[in-house]
This record gives sequence, C-alpha cells and structure tokens, in this order.
Amino acid sequence: MKNTIMRSFYLTVLLFMFGIVFFAVSTMAANYYVDATAGSDSNNGTSTASPWKTLTKVNSMTFQPGDTIFLKKGEAWTGRLWPKGSGSQGAPITIDAYGTGNAPHINGNGQESAVYLYNQQYWEIKNLEITNNNGTSSRRLGIYVVNEDAGTLEHIHIVGNNVHDVYGDNVKDGNGSGGIKIRTIAGNVKSNYNGILIDGNVVGPRVDRTGIDVNSDYWCRPDSGCTGTYNWYPSTDVMIQNNYVADVGGDGIVPMATLGAIVQYNTVNGFNMRSGTPNAGIWAWNADHTVIQYNEAFNGHTTRDGQGFDIDYGQTGTIVQYNYSHDNDGGFILICQPGGAKNDGGIVRYNISQNDYERVFHLIGPTTNTQVYNNTIYLPAGSTTQPINVGSWGGYTQSISFYNNIWHLDGAGSWLGIANAGTFNFNYNTIYGVHTAGEPADPNKLTANPWLAGPGTGTNRTAVDGYKLLTGSPAIGTGMLVSNNGGKDYWGNTVSSSAAPNRGAYNGSGVQGTPPSPLIVHNGGFETGALGPWGNWNTASVVAGNARSGSYALQLAGGPGSSEQVVQVQPNTTYTLSGYARTTNSSEQVRIGVKNYGGTETYAVITSTSYTKGTVTFTTGASHTTATIYVYKPSGAAYAYGDDLSIATTASISNSGFESGTLSPWTNWNTASVAANNARSGSYALRLAGGPGSAEQVIPLQPSTTYTLSGYAKTATASQPVRIGVKNYGGAEVYAVISSTSYTQGSVTFTTGSSNTTATIYVFKPSGSSDAYSDDLTITQ
Repeated sequence: MKNTIMRSFYLTVLLFMFGIVFFAVSTMAANYYVDATAGSDSNNGTSTASPWKTLTKVNSMTFQPGDTIFLKKGEAWTGRLWPKGSGSQGAPITIDAYGTGNAPHINGNGQESAVYLYNQQYWEIKNLEITNNNGTSSRRLGIYVVNEDAGTLEHIHIVGNNVHDVYGDNVKDGNGSGGIKIRTIAGNVKSNYNGILIDGNVVGPRVDRTGIDVNSDYWCRPDSGCTGTYNWYPSTDVMIQNNYVADVGGDGIVPMATLGAIVQYNTVNGFNMRSGTPNAGIWAWNADHTVIQYNEAFNGHTTRDGQGFDIDYGQTGTIVQYNYSHDNDGGFILICQPGGAKNDGGIVRYNISQNDYERVFHLIGPTTNTQVYNNTIYLPAGSTTQPINVGSWGGYTQSISFYNNIWHLDGAGSWLGIANAGTFNFNYNTIYGVHTAGEPADPNKLTANPWLAGPGTGTNRTAVDGYKLLTGSPAIGTGMLVSNNGGKDYWGNTVSSSAAPNRGAYNGSGVQGTPPSPLIVHNGGFETGALGPWGNWNTASVVAGNARSGSYALQLAGGPGSSEQVVQVQPNTTYTLSGYARTTNSSEQVRIGVKNYGGTETYAVITSTSYTKGTVTFTTGASHTTATIYVYKPSGAAYAYGDDLSIATTASISNSGFESGTLSPWTNWNTASVAANNARSGSYALRLAGGPGSAEQVIPLQPSTTYTLSGYAKTATASQPVRIGVKNYGGAEVYAVISSTSYTQGSVTFTTGSSNTTATIYVFKPSGSSDAYSDDLTITQ
C-alpha cells in the first residue's frame, strides 16, 4: 500500500511539472511581424505596429516552439528566407501571412532556394508566394527543406503556398531543381523525416525541373538495383494532397525513399514541358506501399515515359486507384523495372483513361505480381494508341493480371509484345469497338457495347460521369470477383467482397440514359485522313479528294483490292449496311458488302462512274457479335472509290403477319384475336370483333430516327373505319385511317425523340359492331 501511495505521489508531481513546462512553452511563444515597407529591423517585431523589415533580420533569429512569423500581404522581399530554430510536438514554428491583399512574395533571385530549412523540425510554412528567377538557369528551388545528419526530423508542413517561376535547370537528379523539395543528405547519422504534409499548394507555371518531390540519399537496397552498401532509410507519414502542379519542366509529383506515402487529390497539368529526359506526372520511386489516389494528370509532353502515372521500380505494394488520366503523350501508366531491381505487388484499379496517346499500359522489365482490374479506358476514332505495350528492360513482365477492365476503342493501334510476358492472365475484360492485331484471348471476354453513359466526355476528375454504365449494360454484374478489391469504385459505390462486380471503374446499378446504337462504323467517312481501323488488302488507301462528302475518301488503286472493318453487332438482329462507291471504268465493278455475320456473304454491286448508293440487309446469327463489312474491287486496273459507309438496325415487328396463330407479343384491348381466315397473305390475320377494340405492340427503335410504319387493313362496314398508328415515341400520336372493305395499305411516318428507344404501334377500331381485319405490318427506317 505504501509503494502504491508513493507511486501515485510521484506521478502527480511529474504531471504537475509537465504542466508547468507546457505552460511555460505556451506563454513563451510569440508572434513576429515583417513589413517590407513600413517595418524597421530596429523594431521588436512583436506587433503590427512595430514590425521588422528585412529577411536578414528574420534569418538572424532563432525562434522558439510555438512562435509564428507573419509576413505582410501585399509586400515583397528579394533573397532567401531561412529562419533558425525548431518547434516541438504540439508547438510548431509557423510562417504565415497577415493583413489583406496578395500573398507575401519572396523572390530568391538566383539563390539556391527562396525559402530554406536546414536540420530543423516542427515547422509549418503557409500562404506565401514564392519565385526564384534572376534571368539565368541553374540549380534552383522554391521551398527547400534539408536533413543532414540530424536523425529523424518531425512535422514539416508546407501548406497553401504559390510557387512559380523557379528558373531551375532541367537536370534529372535527386539533388536537382524544383518547386517544393524535402531532401535527406547522407552523412554520418542515418536520417529521415516523419510527418511530412504538402497540402493545397499551387506549383507552376514555369517551374523547372520537378514540381514536388521528397527524396533521400538513403536509398541503396537490392529493390532499387543498388549493389553498394545498403542504407535504405525511408521517410514515414508522408502526405501530399490537394496540390495543383502546372507547367513543370520535368516530373510532376514524386515521393522517393518513403514508406506508406499517400498522394491524393492532386492535379498535374502539363509536365515535361522543357526537359528532354524521361518524366511522368505522378509516381513513386524506391518507395514501398505508396497509395496514389483521386488525382488527375494530363498534358504530359513526351513519349520517353510521359505517362500520367507510374509504378516505378524499387517498390512493393504500390496502389494506383481512383485517378483520371487523359491527353498524355506517353499514355496512362508505366509499370517498370530494370533487371536486378524489384517491382512487386502493384495494384492499378478503378482508374479512368481518356484520349491518352502512344500506349495505355506500358509494361517494361521483369515486374512481378501486378494486378490491373476494373479500369475504364476510352480511345477516340482515329487513335493509334497501343492498348498494351510489353517491352524488355533486362527481361519482360514476369507476372501480371488484367481483370474486369473496359476498353472502349473507337480507334486503337496494335497490342504489342504480350506474347513475351511470362504469366499473363487476361479474363473478364470488355473490349468494344475496333479489334486490332495482338488483342489477347480472354475466356470471358465481352465485345458488346458496354453502354457507357458518355464516353469521351470527361472534363476533369470530378466530371467523368460519362464513364458510368447505363441501366441494362452488359458490363453490370458480369465481372470476376477479386479478393481485397478496395471496397469501393471510382464514385464511391460499394464493391462487394462476395458478389460479382461490374466491369470497369463504375460499380453502381446503372444510370438512366439513351442506350447507344448497337453498331457503329468507325471512320465511315474516312475523315480522319487515315485508313485505320479499316484494313488494307493490296490496293486500299485514304486520299484527299474524290470524296462524296467531306475531304477524304477510300481509294482502291486498281484491282483486285479491298478494305475491311470488323464491327460489333447483336445476335439475331437485322441490319442495313449502306455506303457509296464509284468506279472509273463501268466495266470494272466495285462491291459494298458484309460477311462473317452468321449468314451468307451478301453485297451490292456498283458499276457507275459517279457515286451511287449501295445497300445490303442482313440478319446476324444466334451467337454472332461481330460482322466484317467491306469495299471490294475484284479485278481490273481502274481506280474505285468508297465513302460515307454506315450501318443501322432495321426495326422489326414481331409476329407482324400473325402467322404464329396467336396474338403474342401483341396485346389485346377488348376485341382483338387472331383468326385463321381473312388473311391478306399466309393463313392468319388480326381480327377486331366489333368495336371499340385494338391490338398493340411495343417495339425497340433508335432515338432521333425517322421511321415509316406500314400495314394492311379492311373493315366490314365502310362507315366504321380502322386505324393503323403509332404513339409513345416522343411525338404526337399519328395514324392512317382505312375505311375500305378490301385490304388497303395505310402508312405513317414519324421521328423518334432524342431519348426515346421504343414506340407503341397499334391497329384500332374506335367504334361500331362490324368486324375489321389487319395483316402484314412492317416498319422501315
């Protein structure tokens, strides 16, 4: 009991003493003010009425924990800001702004850096405008924080600053130029940082070389390919978020020699603007378990790398998720390592790539155990971007998996080098649009249109709803279950750990919208000026001139020769292929046709020397999802030309002649039935036994499309007419009135609304007691 009482007494004393110390620190903390116009270095600096004037004065001071240095807004200083001292836990030293107007401006004017800390900790640098430009280029930085032989330094926060016009050189080096750099220099004491926050800064324009980076000389380990003395000592608790990096000479944002860094909610707009070396937008190097998420990277200007994102070598377990990459010269993502290094267990999931160039996925070197799943990729018509490019860097990819991804390819280049990969798992992916050389096999591949709400319409990271799936999409619920799948999609929708997910970056139940046309002829007017995705056999090319419309046409330079394209179709569906062609010699025909659709090859023959339309109608087989369309000149030496090819669904009416002997799928109101007599053709007809009564059917149609409904009807009494009409199509109800006692054709023309995909057709007798009959209804586009 006595020992317990004594321990309690000593604890009370210690807590009391700690309280005194904390109180002393708090009461010792001071605010200091700096005003370049009204200040004086002879002032005490402790109020807005007696501010200091120069950076020299600030740099001469050693500040204490809890102190704040306030620089006046609207003022400017030339030179380097390097205040001394360190804060403590709970009492950092802060540099901030006061007053009104523009942020306080520091121009380093050719110094190594404009703002500098050396072997200092517990600092926060906020709300400054920083430049470093004296008209000549050299190694130069905006904000530069250095640890040399200081062990672990804590709590470096750089928040809300505007760093631009840093006229550094573009040498690619850990000790190179940049906007914001936190660096550890090797010495006698193994050193690193803990608690780095780089938040809400604007870096750029005109910053050379790197926008934001954290790096260290303590990088040597086998994972990075280093064979020297191993000294890897990563910085921890690193957060880089909410920054806007624009117009940088080289790389955008790069954490190096870190463990568990998080890089999120950043935008990199314009990287490698002036460097001739390999660069990427956001990436990590020699850094384990990095999470790169909710970022946007675009306008990368190089194909020497040049991707929006990168899982580089010297890493284990990097996750790249919920990012938006677009319009980068080098593509979406690089996954790489040289032989002798390590890149293991990377994950790329729930990202969106739009209009990236050169290659979407660049896989180079013997990386291992990478998973790429539930990403959505869009390439526009005329694109020659390679969906995947596998290359060697001391070996090829050893093991990688692609699951549940959507490639919506209105245009694309070849899939390159996949056969060189070791273990290449490719399953449950959707590849819609063009199908180019090297496309990998997939036992559960879908080639049907995934029904993206608006592919190609993304404008920024939070405005990409065009990559959600429409209700009824074949990609909904047809993916492969992936363990440890992150639990949510790009938009925050739950991804189940037990139920089959969607394909692509969206895992919701679907959004309302107009389903896309089930079939598209890509580059049907050849207005890209190039042949792709059409193929060439023997003589085909695209020429400027000889066009029916626009500026370009397909040319078959003599014969035989042809150009073909594989298009996506729905099974058991009737289509009409239309196009225009001409030949320079009427004795040498040119054909527009279709094959490989589940039926007999069919084509239209054109012998005219002026553009003439050719059409063919075909119905796909029960299991066919593609067809090959072509323009073909079978023989002769004369030239032929083709232009303006298109394909459309031929609308159909089920049981249009009632020859099933039953009413279905027509529905009856009051008096409708099928009779085995009074047919116009065949054996059966629709009977309306007196009136009023009707039969209706809902049919699928395309939005904003003009159709003609035709059919035959008769009535037993001329004064009791019968109607053939259409309603619920997006316009006013229209119908034809037939009062003849013998079969007479009636027809109506209508145009569907911009969001209408169905219409209700009907045969209706509004009144009377005599019978009426109808037969042989058709609808044409």
